[in-house]
Amino acid sequence: MPNEYDTTERPALDAFETLGWEVVDRTQEPWDDPREKRSTAVLEPRLRDAVRRLNPWIDDNNLNKVVREIQQVAGRNTTHENKQIHEKLVRHTSVEQDRGHGNKHQTVQYIDYENPENNDLLVVNQFAVEGERETVKPDIVAFVNGIPLGVIECKDPTIGPPGGDKPKSEALKQLARYQNERGGESEGAEELFRYNQFSVATWYEGALMGTYGTPRDQYKPWRDAYPVDDDYLEDYFGLDGFVPDQHRMLYALFEPERLLDQLRNFTVFEEDAGGITRMVARYQQYRATYRALEAIRERDRRESQGGVIWHTQGSGKSLTMLFLGLKLRRRRDDPTLLLVTDRQALDSQIHTTFEQCGFPNPIQANDIDELRDELGSGAGQTIATLIHKFQLKDDEEDESVDHPVLTRDEDVYVMVDEAHRTQYKQLANNMRTALPNAFYVGFTGTPIEKDERDTRRAFGNYIDTYTIDQSLEDDTTVEILYQGRLADIHLDGADLDRVFDEVFEGYTEEEKAEIKKRYARKKDLAEAENRIDRVAEDIVKHYDENIGEPFKGMVVTVSKRAAIEYKKRLDAHGGPESRVVISKGHNDPEEIKEYAPSDAEKKEIKDDFKDEDGDVELLVVCDMLLTGFDAPVAQVMYLDKPRREHNLLQAIARVNRPYEDKNHGLVVDYYGVSDNLKEALAMFSQDDVERAMVPLSDKKPELEAAHNKAFSFFDGLDDVESCLQTLEPEDTRVEFNNAFRRFSSLMDIVMPDPMANPYKEDLERLTEIHARAKQRYRDDDLNVEGCGSKVRELINDHIESSGIEVLNDEPVSVMEADEFDAHVESLEDDEARASEMRHAIEHEINVRYDEDPVHYGSLRERLEDLIEEYREKRMSDQEVIEELRDLLNEMRSRDREAEKKGLDSSTELSFYHAVEEVLGEGGEVGQDRLIELTRDVVGVVEEHASVVEWKRKVNIQKSMRKDVKLRLYGADADLSDEERDELTNRIIELARAHYGE
Repeated sequence: MPNEYDTTERPALDAFETLGWEVVDRTQEPWDDPREKRSTAVLEPRLRDAVRRLNPWIDDNNLNKVVREIQQVAGRNTTHENKQIHEKLVRHTSVEQDRGHGNKHQTVQYIDYENPENNDLLVVNQFAVEGERETVKPDIVAFVNGIPLGVIECKDPTIGPPGGDKPKSEALKQLARYQNERGGESEGAEELFRYNQFSVATWYEGALMGTYGTPRDQYKPWRDAYPVDDDYLEDYFGLDGFVPDQHRMLYALFEPERLLDQLRNFTVFEEDAGGITRMVARYQQYRATYRALEAIRERDRRESQGGVIWHTQGSGKSLTMLFLGLKLRRRRDDPTLLLVTDRQALDSQIHTTFEQCGFPNPIQANDIDELRDELGSGAGQTIATLIHKFQLKDDEEDESVDHPVLTRDEDVYVMVDEAHRTQYKQLANNMRTALPNAFYVGFTGTPIEKDERDTRRAFGNYIDTYTIDQSLEDDTTVEILYQGRLADIHLDGADLDRVFDEVFEGYTEEEKAEIKKRYARKKDLAEAENRIDRVAEDIVKHYDENIGEPFKGMVVTVSKRAAIEYKKRLDAHGGPESRVVISKGHNDPEEIKEYAPSDAEKKEIKDDFKDEDGDVELLVVCDMLLTGFDAPVAQVMYLDKPRREHNLLQAIARVNRPYEDKNHGLVVDYYGVSDNLKEALAMFSQDDVERAMVPLSDKKPELEAAHNKAFSFFDGLDDVESCLQTLEPEDTRVEFNNAFRRFSSLMDIVMPDPMANPYKEDLERLTEIHARAKQRYRDDDLNVEGCGSKVRELINDHIESSGIEVLNDEPVSVMEADEFDAHVESLEDDEARASEMRHAIEHEINVRYDEDPVHYGSLRERLEDLIEEYREKRMSDQEVIEELRDLLNEMRSRDREAEKKGLDSSTELSFYHAVEEVLGEGGEVGQDRLIELTRDVVGVVEEHASVVEWKRKVNIQKSMRKDVKLRLYGADADLSDEERDELTNRIIELARAHYGE
């Protein structure tokens, strides 16, 4: 049978060797671990040698100081320490030393970025690091100059049935455990991740990457190793016709030059009120940056002064701008970077992003004069500005002059965010006049291709593209669904007169005619209080029925006045906690000024909304927060405002960010945006908008197919027990679980739409089968992750009302004799009883195995023999039940067995079995001596284990091991050193299983 090492770990080590790393395979050869203690993760001797080699002038005192400095960084938490260590690795450190010209500050390198081959590159498998409570042992750790920059967790792709995601989920669980990211007590070793650049989950056929602190659902694939392709990788690694995701990932992240490049140029830290977040590039950001640099390098040959980076919204365009800026700063002597957008909020956001991510001294131009001064100074600044600051001054307009040329420097790089909005009119022409030799890169998620406005014509051809389909495949965004509501109050076409009559009911025909003549625009109707009241009531109803915790929403209105009215009406109808976010204008009425929050209040509201535990559930907006505002917890947008062209896609993208358990975003249309959706989207490139919004009705065929698939497992079966027997093979359970989750997630999407009604009863039946199978087979892989919050609530309600033990609770243990026996007797027939007993015993053996491997190993063998005979029909249901009862009785009578042997407890019995298996074979040691020796070693173990937190104290464990070995030397048996070591190891492992902290 293949295993993890053969299928994944060894091929990964081979790949590292091909990449030029020194490889230590501890499963094949001994390795002299240079660490003095296993609670540290740095290989200090290698770090010391590397610093000496890269800085040959350094004296011993400063060498000691520098080596200590990188290891003794202290911060608020591990992420803060990770940030500080990253800064030292990238920006180096300094010491005072006399190199012949007096004491001066001298730069000391930890890593040679310019010559990767000068660094010490080492990978070690099964590298153990002691944490607070447990020792973790990742499959592979990658060291650069003794510093652990990479952690790779390998899983066998064949574990679990074909088509399941067990290898992926197990690898990600392990990484989360190592990082103490699973909640609960400390179980990992964060020391290892203070230095981490990449954390990789791989199962050969698939691989995902993240970094320290990356949530499990945010690990992403690396689908393109640009600038090389799969043909190159096939030759490079000596593969035959297939490049596994693992090899593409390892090349992309750990080819030495690329690794150091990403450490230095593609890693940033964002710091806000919520803390520090480490961010590393995704493949589309890395690729786009290098393609832009290539376009800049070839600008003369291409006769082009720019190009377009088209990455769909939500894929991280601002970070791509940042990475491109970092690379330009390193590659050019003194480049001027100009970051241009068209809205104050975006201008501030981009400036803040660059500033928070540690970009050197970004400037936010406050007015026309400051912008002109900075660009004219030739100082190589990084400047954020609005496109509007390229307008002419009043006196220049009077003289009808062109915009002045500010610099003819070619080393000016203009990065325009949301380039589809601003680059077709006079202001854009002024910018190009001011900077005639600059290189322009347009960033957009919605490129326009239209005669009078064409993004490619304004900037040049596409530099890089990353479409909606690709982002959905990578789970970078979620699908956006569309639902029209209240068609009877749409404000267009034939409905207009009817809506007008409803709103102005009570007026005479003459009065209505005059009102309509003077005031009845769509906007006026949309602001009408009666109409807003009806829509607000529907929003509250829809939100309560459709949007489960922790998700939130936005209400988009036609005006500031309408936003305030919506807030009032939402509150009147007992709606969720909401806040109005609108701008405050000098000429606004007092009521609008009263509701418009200050800048500080806006920040507080946005932060509270982004926090799933925050009080604010709905944001009511007009224009603000419809671009550049990222709140992954937002799932629904209630749209009561006309949105067209790029503005439509900009707005709806607020709900396409991934979040745990979020399987879709939803746009609820109260204005009639979709009535002319095709016309509204015709100006965009078809590939990008084809799946921009999917009507909810389009999900009906998918729902029907998913229902049929989930039910196909039980064709012709009427009772639950028969269904459970069908699911006994593990591969069938995994296949059913996948089908059940797909059906459930689609039900979550469409409920409570009437489309779901025909399937509700079947969902409840499948829910019961799923829950009982999870309990019968004690199968953690049968889970409802990804089903959605509404369905999960429905599932739990149904399980409780059906009398099934609550999902995820521990099933009844076989050791609870009365309760378990009663449970078994309550089952309908012997076949069900035999199945329940068999899986319950199997589960208990697996759980308790470490407590007594000899005893439970023997029981496991007997159980497997029983199962084999039963499957071959050599035993009846009743016969196998009797045999299973015998096994149960043995498991439950350990205390009596211990007493018979003259031992004090079942704990001592576990140690007795271990001693007996080694010393008692062949009758070399008598029964009395075995018992005496067992009590002796248990006494030693208990003495040392009485020390508080003994499992975390290496010296206590060493002392325990030494004293146990001394007792074994006194045994009346001829033990070899190997046997004595083996028995000592067994006793220490038993101590860990039986004695807590």
